Amino acid sequence: MENKNNISIKGIEEGLLFIFDTNNSTFNELCNELESKLQSSGDFFFNADYLIDDPSLFNDNELSNIEQILEMHSLHKGQLINRKTETEESSEAVYHPNGGDSVLITQSIRSGQKIHIYGNAIVMGDINAGGEIIATGNIVVMGSCRGLLHAGAEGNKNCFIIVYHMALQQLRIADSVATIPSGMDSEPLKLACIRDNEIIITDYSPNQFKTLHLDN
Repeated sequence: MENKNNISIKGIEEGLLFIFDTNNSTFNELCNELESKLQSSGDFFFNADYLIDDPSLFNDNELSNIEQILEMHSLHKGQLINRKTETEESSEAVYHPNGGDSVLITQSIRSGQKIHIYGNAIVMGDINAGGEIIATGNIVVMGSCRGLLHAGAEGNKNCFIIVYHMALQQLRIADSVATIPSGMDSEPLKLACIRDNEIIITDYSPNQFKTLHLDN
């Protein structure tokens, strides 16, 4: 069966943005592809807010069918909010969790930005080439990553990295470094962790956490 890729999922401030290419697929094909993507993601998108990029591409019945599929997989319809345009951004920033042990970053990381996180980092956007996320805990990227990721930056080898589209060349966990093979971004959802003192990269599956014993 041909592996189509007519649906893109992008992390934005308001949640997950679903972008449908209606030029190259029938509506039924799009529904099947959406169902397949959501099933393969396990619980990665569980309880997230979603938006549809251009609802006018569909009639009311089609839109309702798409929303039913999304909500069957525990996604919730979100709302766009007005955002102020930032003219200047700090090239380097340090974040501490405000309660809990994770920091949520609801924007993409541009080239030249270096973000230090004391705890786990969850990035809802893309990380462009030249951008860096350095976290003492785990790192989860909901978009594409072409920059540098360093989890377990203070030496915790039990940390892991999950990336929706892994397009970077190198990543680090604790003091271990891995070079990413070309074509790794062709399939979504990759998990990187240390096993036998080496970084391994596999397809993400929720069941892996039961066998890898990733405890922080």
